[in-house]
Amino acid sequence: MNSLFINLTDPVIFQSFGGEEHWSRMDFPAGAVILKEGEESQDFYFIFSGLVKVTKSIKDAEQSQKHLATIGAGDFFGEGALLSDKMRGATVTALEPTVLLKLPQAKFEALVTKDPQAAVAIILGIVRVLNVRLQGMDERLVALERVLHLIREYSGNTAELVPLIFKELVPVTHHGFLGMLSTDGQLKWTTASVTAEQIKAWSEALPTLANAFATPSAPSSIRKDNELFLAVRNLRGELRAVLCATLCSECEERDLQLLLTVAEQIGDLV
Repeated sequence: MNSLFINLTDPVIFQSFGGEEHWSRMDFPAGAVILKEGEESQDFYFIFSGLVKVTKSIKDAEQSQKHLATIGAGDFFGEGALLSDKMRGATVTALEPTVLLKLPQAKFEALVTKDPQAAVAIILGIVRVLNVRLQGMDERLVALERVLHLIREYSGNTAELVPLIFKELVPVTHHGFLGMLSTDGQLKWTTASVTAEQIKAWSEALPTLANAFATPSAPSSIRKDNELFLAVRNLRGELRAVLCATLCSECEERDLQLLLTVAEQIGDLV
C-alpha cells in the first residue's frame, strides 16, 4: 500500500515535490505525541522512518483511547489538513524514534501555485492509498457480516460454527494462519495451512498469554513479532480460549479490528 504514495525518501523525488522549500524534517523520540486530538494544526505528515500509532478518545467513564492504526515508513497521516481547517480527529504518538516530513497547508497551497502537477500527484497518491484502505475495510465488513450470520444460525453447535467462521476469515486475512487454543493448551480448531511447528509455538506461548489475559481488565490482544493473540472471553469476562493469527505489517490493523470483533462475538459460545 505504501508504494502507492510518493517515495519522498528518494532525494530526487523529494526535490521534485517541493523539497526543503515546502517540507520540513521533524524528529520525535519514542513516546512523543506528534498530534493531539482536537488540535487546530494544519499539517500533513509523511513518515520518513519509524513507527507511529493512531488513537481516538472514547466517550466512556474511563475516557479510554481506541487504537485505530499503527503505520510506518512510507505511509502518511494528517491528509485532511491539506483540504480543510477541521480540528485533528485523532492522536498520533511515536512508538519508536521517528522521522517525519511535514507539509503545512500554507506550503501545499504555495506548491499548487508553483507546481500544480506536483500538488496533484500528492493528492492522487493520497487518494490511491485511501482507496486501498477502504477496499480492505469493505471486504472485512462483508466477512464480519457473514460471521455474525453464522453465529446466529449455529449458536448451539460450536463444533460446526468455528470451522465455518475460520473459512470466512481466511480469504480476507490473506495469510490463512488461524488457530484457537483452549485455556489448558489444547488445540480446538485451526486452518489447514497451519503447520505442526506453528501449533507447537502457539501452545508453548499459551501459559504466558493466559497469565497476561487473566483478568477482565487485561488487554484484549497481544502482538509478538508477526503473531497476534486475542483473548476469547465470555460475558462474565472469563478467559475461555485464545485466538491465534499470523499477520503482516501491510494489513495488520485491519485484520486486528476484524479478529477483535470475532473474538468478542464467540466468547460465550466456546
